[in-house]
Amino acid sequence: MFKKIKSLFKNDKPDTQIKWSLYGRVWREIGKPYWKWLLAGVVATIIAASAEGYTVLLVKQVIDRGFIEKNMGSLYLIGLQIVGAFGVKSIFAYSKTLLMSKAGLLAATNLRRRIYRHMIRMHIGVFNAERTGRLMNYYGVQAGAVLGLVTDTIISAVQNTATIMISLGIMAWVAPQLFAVLLFLVPAIFIPMIVITKKKRRLARQSFGIANDSANHVTQTIQGIRTIQSFATENAEAERFYKIENASIRNAYKQAQINGIQSPLLEIMISIGLAIALVVGGHFITTGQVSTGAFAAFILALTAAYQPAKKITGINGGIQVGLIAAEQLFEFLDTKSEVNDAPDAIALKSDRMSVKLDRVSFSYNIADGEVLHDVDLDVKPGTVCALVGPSGGGKSTIFNLIERFYDPQSGRVLINNKDIRKYTLQSLRDNIAIVSQDVFLFAGSIADNIKYGRPNSTGAEIEAAAAAANATEFIKELPRGFNTNVGERGALLSGGQKQRIAIARAILKNAPILLLDEATSALDTQSEKLIQSALVKLMAGRTTFVIAHRLSTILDADQICVVKEGRIVERGTDTELCACGGEYKKLKDIQFKKSKK
Repeated sequence: MFKKIKSLFKNDKPDTQIKWSLYGRVWREIGKPYWKWLLAGVVATIIAASAEGYTVLLVKQVIDRGFIEKNMGSLYLIGLQIVGAFGVKSIFAYSKTLLMSKAGLLAATNLRRRIYRHMIRMHIGVFNAERTGRLMNYYGVQAGAVLGLVTDTIISAVQNTATIMISLGIMAWVAPQLFAVLLFLVPAIFIPMIVITKKKRRLARQSFGIANDSANHVTQTIQGIRTIQSFATENAEAERFYKIENASIRNAYKQAQINGIQSPLLEIMISIGLAIALVVGGHFITTGQVSTGAFAAFILALTAAYQPAKKITGINGGIQVGLIAAEQLFEFLDTKSEVNDAPDAIALKSDRMSVKLDRVSFSYNIADGEVLHDVDLDVKPGTVCALVGPSGGGKSTIFNLIERFYDPQSGRVLINNKDIRKYTLQSLRDNIAIVSQDVFLFAGSIADNIKYGRPNSTGAEIEAAAAAANATEFIKELPRGFNTNVGERGALLSGGQKQRIAIARAILKNAPILLLDEATSALDTQSEKLIQSALVKLMAGRTTFVIAHRLSTILDADQICVVKEGRIVERGTDTELCACGGEYKKLKDIQFKKSKK
């Protein structure tokens, strides 16, 4: 028997385990900063519960002194005490609400700021591997569950526990004989609660997993709605979503079963206790061991403990959900970025800059093999280096390494002959401007997007950058000009318009290193010529890297590198490479023959 009871305390399954250290961490990192508000709320809660318990003790005096002894003077005094007790309860209950609301609001703001701050500093590879819905759930669902644990759930547990303890104390005080008889019910209540708690933990873990799947699917649907509708796969996507929701229903129903069985179990135990109290209490009254008033107070305290006991079994579910959420949230917050500032990192000063790749080898995933193999590249200050070659050759990876989104497994990336790992990330990226083929614009005005890299820019500077990018004409045709909202991801602008905004953004940032990834790919021929002239001015004096599939845009580059299968197989000027008759010459012949046709 004892072995079976002991086994209930063992967390033999991983999905039912909660480390004791988690309780302390929840308190240290979320509750402790606001301990004064929380403590004041707990004190107010206990005082309110004590005032309510005091009214139960007054019942004994009402019956013994007022009804049995016929002392009417005592009834007047007791009546005033009852009014006073409920007044105290009301005041401190209201105070508890205000105090806990204050603590909850402060804790919520701090936790969400912490999650957001950690998220935007995570290694970019995490965003490639992690699904957006899961990341959003950390910020919303799980943060809310943890905050609920620290504020609402814990304070409710304190309130109901205090009420139960006060009720038990009253029962032990007024009728210790009866109280001792009812102690046998404790194991009958406690053991089932342990079993139920384990099941709740397992279901809570499953619930968060299903919530992540649901959020991921909805996010992916929103992001890919054009593709979904273009391929007419609305029904297929809906079916996938229905499967996730069906799993959610099954999980929720199991939780309802577990939650639903708690109250009946407790009611049975309370009814048994009440029946025993009536029978045994009647015996004690007839033998004179317990007064009628004491017996009435005992029964009232027993029934008063029922609702708090019922609530606290329900609160147990919230505690388990909050603990599982905290466990997963802390796991997320503990993730370390693979790219960090070195302890002795220094700021990269804005100046003419050389960029060099020294025998660089790199792989995104060791199991998938290397993307770059022993690459050497030396770009002098103020010169233009063009990267050409087939897709998947490693051109964009070189950009990623220059911006230090990743560090190479071997070799070094150097700026001004110093390993970029010796510079702070902030200063490194402050000195790089990029125009990507896949332009991302933030929901907001055109002006806000142009000055994103230099938020303190003046209106004149913004307009000058737009003019240099050949964007002024279409901007002035918009209803609100530079104040026009571009929509989610710039959805209200055409591809060419978005790209010109991105070029204006890079022009305004005025960084000494410029990365152009097919910067003119979405432009028509006329706009391309105007942008090319603007880019020539922009590139003057800057160290520029250009990824180009359209070779006509890089004929004047100081250095053209043909990147193929992770290696630079050819390098030189347009004239030099054409004379070699290699890969570059073949690419150029193919493109120019097509253009002639």
